Amino acid sequence: MPFDFRRFDIYRKVPKDLTQPTYTGAIISICCCLFILFLFLSELTGFITTEVVNELYVDDPDKDSGGKIDVSLNISLPNLHCELVGLDIQDEMGRHEVGHIDNSMKIPLNNGAGCRFEGQFSINKEYVAYSHTGRIIPAIWFRYDLSPITVKYTERRQPLYRFITTICAIIGGTFTVAGILDSCIFTASEAWKKIQLGKMH
Repeated sequence: MPFDFRRFDIYRKVPKDLTQPTYTGAIISICCCLFILFLFLSELTGFITTEVVNELYVDDPDKDSGGKIDVSLNISLPNLHCELVGLDIQDEMGRHEVGHIDNSMKIPLNNGAGCRFEGQFSINKEYVAYSHTGRIIPAIWFRYDLSPITVKYTERRQPLYRFITTICAIIGGTFTVAGILDSCIFTASEAWKKIQLGKMH
């Protein structure tokens, strides 16, 4: 007897003349397909949409740098003379330094009418703030307060394998539940018909 390769078919087909269509089955099938289409479009929208995540990082003050962070400062003030520009460094760890000049440089701009201030220094990581101060006229001061904080923007997109897995789960799960529901309704309907026929006799 020749070997029949069709024996490996686990999806056996039932002849159409042995099946019975019902109105209930048709309604459940249409609702099932519409539900699958809705979930598919929802998942597809989420897959092609890129999610931008804003993450704020606070460094461990005792990690790597001994609780310090390096700061490079480059500020241009086009309408302020260099002699009026100064740098104060202050933080919540107790440091308060007025008129910081180490590793700093003032470069005149606009024929001396303005100034560019450049400087490099280290400050504590716990809470850091440095100020750029100047005096416009006697007894009137202004200040720029800056707090260096690490902010990272990342883009996240759902992996392709997860999208495919989700779609397969949606299709398989929906058809399975719909099949169980249809079978239960059909069985209950047939039982009810038998009861009614029994009452007629």
